[in-house]
Amino acid sequence: METDDTLRTAFERHHEGLFRVALLMTGSAQEAEDVVQESFLKVRSKLSSLPEDQVHPYLRATVVNEWRSRARRQRRLTSRLPLLAPARVDTTPFEERDELWQLVLALPPRQRACVVLRFYEDLPLAEIADVLGCAVGTVKSQLHRALETVREGRDDADRG
Repeated sequence: METDDTLRTAFERHHEGLFRVALLMTGSAQEAEDVVQESFLKVRSKLSSLPEDQVHPYLRATVVNEWRSRARRQRRLTSRLPLLAPARVDTTPFEERDELWQLVLALPPRQRACVVLRFYEDLPLAEIADVLGCAVGTVKSQLHRALETVREGRDDADRG
């Protein structure tokens, strides 16, 4: 019973922000909701043992890891069954409204995660490295590459 109350409280407090992060990473509201719900289910038994100030960072890391796992599975499936793979990522009104986020959504998964965690979640580099399980230098290089790719994409769009 306590676990259910803890889960309900965490869901009410953190769902909206986690959904936005997942939406920025997935580009699909349905996929984002699936990622967030699966993440809450995975951490259900651990929530009651976490200090309140650690619940959101723990959930955010779980959301990022769930998204990365799904992206890996999708890439494996796509490489094995190219005829069954969708021709394009499902576009939503969210993507169509903002050219910049289309460029971000086209980034490789690790670069996209770095951009979302840095510029949307406003996390310091060390915390991003912790969430992604990599070195701070890797975060810096991934951010640099991502920003260069986005700049090039915007320059190309301006010329076209």
